[in-house]
Amino acid sequence: MAKLTPIKAIRAKCLECSNGQFKEVRLCPVKNCPLYEYRNGHRPKGEELTAESDTGGK
Repeated sequence: MAKLTPIKAIRAKCLECSNGQFKEVRLCPVKNCPLYEYRNGHRPKGEELTAESDTGGK
């Protein structure tokens, strides 16, 4: 099995969760899923996450 990039691995997990249906991945209603923003196979545009923002700057 070829190694997947993290984004491709997330995409594969989303496809598995959606029973292999690409349209269902796009229409995913689970917005609180930690993979939700990455489900379309690319990094979301906008604010970059950093260790500081994850811990509240502490």
